[in-house]
Amino acid sequence: TMRPRSLVVFPSLRGVLIGAQVVLIVLMVAGAIALVVGGKALVDSRRFVATAVATNGVVVDVAGVVQRMQKRGPDGDWYDQDVTVFHPVVRFVTAGGREVRFQASEGSGDPFAYGVGDTIRVLYDPANPQAARLDTWSSRWGDSIGMVLTGLGLVVLGAVGSWLLRSRTTRAARRAAPQHRRPQESDHQGDQDSGDGAGQAPVP
Repeated sequence: TMRPRSLVVFPSLRGVLIGAQVVLIVLMVAGAIALVVGGKALVDSRRFVATAVATNGVVVDVAGVVQRMQKRGPDGDWYDQDVTVFHPVVRFVTAGGREVRFQASEGSGDPFAYGVGDTIRVLYDPANPQAARLDTWSSRWGDSIGMVLTGLGLVVLGAVGSWLLRSRTTRAARRAAPQHRRPQESDHQGDQDSGDGAGQAPVP
């Protein structure tokens, strides 16, 4: 008796489906972690902004920091490239007269984005003036909101992908189910025919 085609195909696909489900679960876990980290950073930023003092600072230097970033080439392949990001070094004076100098975490790939002598707005913690940042939307919320959106996107992608995978697997199983029953039904019908034939006496 020839094995149904579905019995041969499904075992080979089962490993692929399990692997895809594992990838989707990993995406959702990573997204949940990013949501937690981003949410905490958002709360910390809100607390900082609520108690921070704003003042004017002066750019006294521009530090070029080399960072390795992934870029996509015209052929669609990803590759690593060293990129120089320019961060302003800012000096400001607190309300108590203390002079503070710090390098901003916010930077730009444009070497002329910041110039020595430029006046720039600064936020600092009065209890710890060294904990200062530029008074821009990006420095206030950019990193935390970006992390939250990334985490949310990963969770949604993983959940939708898992739902689609499960629904397609269910539909495929339903379509294959009659193919599994047909040989049994035909064998059962054959047994009934044989039994009926055996029970009849030959007609002279």
